[in-house]
Amino acid sequence: MSEPLAIGSKAPAFKAPASDDRTYALDDLLKQGAVALVFYPGNNTPG
Repeated sequence: MSEPLAIGSKAPAFKAPASDDRTYALDDLLKQGAVALVFYPGNNTPG
């Protein structure tokens, strides 16, 4: 497992599926401007 990112650090490049059945790449979104990433525990997870 890798180390967690510190608050304010840059996110690594990644791709993620979205609810509209598309896959989005962080690098592509950053070309359009700033991106805010928010992560939260999903429904069926403890915590």
